[in-house]
Amino acid sequence: MTPKEKAQELFNKYATYVVMWAGDINTTHQNCKQCALIAVDEILNARPLDPNYVDWDDCGAAHQYWYEAQKEEALEFWQEVKKEIEKL
Repeated sequence: MTPKEKAQELFNKYATYVVMWAGDINTTHQNCKQCALIAVDEILNARPLDPNYVDWDDCGAAHQYWYEAQKEEALEFWQEVKKEIEKL
């Protein structure tokens, strides 16, 4: 799943719940965006490890390097998801 697809998925999940409480479409849209951004911020603060696209061999096959590369890949993914949500 691309960051853009994940951003849309998070937005849509929140839309299901926010629509019940919001008064107009602009409020709903902003509330959904804010909820999705909060969720991504929580993931970033938890130091994510997934999704992981790191190839073991690309990291020299040493566990210590693999783990760091895994964290970097996941961090980049979630930062991109956040950027995509902000564009919605």
